[in-house]
Amino acid sequence: MRHRQLFSLPSVASLALIVSGCGSGNSIGHTRQAITFDNPGTQTLGVPLTLSAEASSDAAVTFTSATPGVCTVSGTTVTFATAGTCTIDASQPGNGTYAAASQVVQSFTVNPAIGPNTTIYIAGSAIPAVNPPNGANLAEIWKLTSGSPTATVTALSMPSGMTSSQAYAIAVSGSDVYVAGYAGNSTSKVAVLWVNGTATILPSGMAISEAGAIAVSGGNVYVTGFEENTAGQSTGVLWVNGVATTLAPPSGKTYSSPGGLVVSGGDVYVTGITSNTDRDEVAVLWVNGTATILPPPSGLTGDYWAGGIAVSGGNVYVSGTTSPDVGNDAAIFWVNGGAATTLPIPPRDTTQGYGAAATAVLGNDVYVAGNGVSGATGNSTAAYWLNGTATSLPLPTNTIGTPATSFAVGIGFSGSDVYMVGSAGQSAAYWVNGGTGTLLPMPSGMALANASAIAVATQ
Repeated sequence: MRHRQLFSLPSVASLALIVSGCGSGNSIGHTRQAITFDNPGTQTLGVPLTLSAEASSDAAVTFTSATPGVCTVSGTTVTFATAGTCTIDASQPGNGTYAAASQVVQSFTVNPAIGPNTTIYIAGSAIPAVNPPNGANLAEIWKLTSGSPTATVTALSMPSGMTSSQAYAIAVSGSDVYVAGYAGNSTSKVAVLWVNGTATILPSGMAISEAGAIAVSGGNVYVTGFEENTAGQSTGVLWVNGVATTLAPPSGKTYSSPGGLVVSGGDVYVTGITSNTDRDEVAVLWVNGTATILPPPSGLTGDYWAGGIAVSGGNVYVSGTTSPDVGNDAAIFWVNGGAATTLPIPPRDTTQGYGAAATAVLGNDVYVAGNGVSGATGNSTAAYWLNGTATSLPLPTNTIGTPATSFAVGIGFSGSDVYMVGSAGQSAAYWVNGGTGTLLPMPSGMALANASAIAVATQ
């Protein structure tokens, strides 16, 4: 009698597994692998990007674009079609030994290209990793040019006998670059004007003076700042081509300190603060040297200041900040010296203070740069207002600090593109058209940096 052999044949599904192996993406009995793919950071339209990623298996990583309208990929090279957000997927499908890796996705901002014959200058300062005696800040200029994906940075010259410096304002006229700020040592602080990187101390009768704003118009160089006596009481100063005149406070006030400066049609507009004590500070606007107190916001009890200013289409736009005796700081805005308007809270600012730092006009659009303070973290977040609507500015990729602070303090225009400058975490930074910020390179040997002003030159 024949006996049947007793054994089990593999199922169809099991046979499929045996044949397919790990290349099908099945991980049963095969080694796992992972992809390391760092975010490339902010890129510039017109400058190709070479991608780099590694699989723990040492197998090649494949890149694809999830946003082909913004960027496309060929091998490891990314080409940008337009400014916006580019999203890249990194994949490794596995093989006979390794299972497929989990896909890694990175998104980053693509900034508009800087126009031909256009240069963007950003002024600010940096602090060394090891602080020198009697001061730390060192004035710097960052420079962005057409076709360059990153900025270059250069330290401004230090006046003789000084050990620290700060650049607050910048202007460009023709091929000349003007920067205003200060330099100091252990006993004095002096207002400084740099022209093409060379420092000149502005005349002052006091041991302490600072320059804070600059404008170049009709062949004349205008700089505003203040002098301070030994009691710490300040007086506003306007230097025109290096010659100083006092910006007298309005009637009933004793002290003054300028903020912003604009020259338009031969008229010189200066914003600032005036007071009798440090507890009654109010916003002031000088027009051709004549001071007028700007009205406070309705119901305010406390101090308020004016800083940013722009003049366009016959209108004078001024921004500032309140410091109420009770409650939180707020950003405020005036048009032609009329009633003050309180700007809305930026989206990330829920319960704490916020303020405005700069004002600029492009066409019919009025921009105000500043910051809000997160009620959750207590940290500042860069923000801007466009025609009164508030928007928070995203932190740059790889910003150092958890949670990191950020500030927007200056505004510039390159064609239709809107640049805002300030700081993010430990670095100077800029934002284009409200997108994710870009960290400016840290000067050699420095640990902290900030940007304070921007100027755009088109040759």
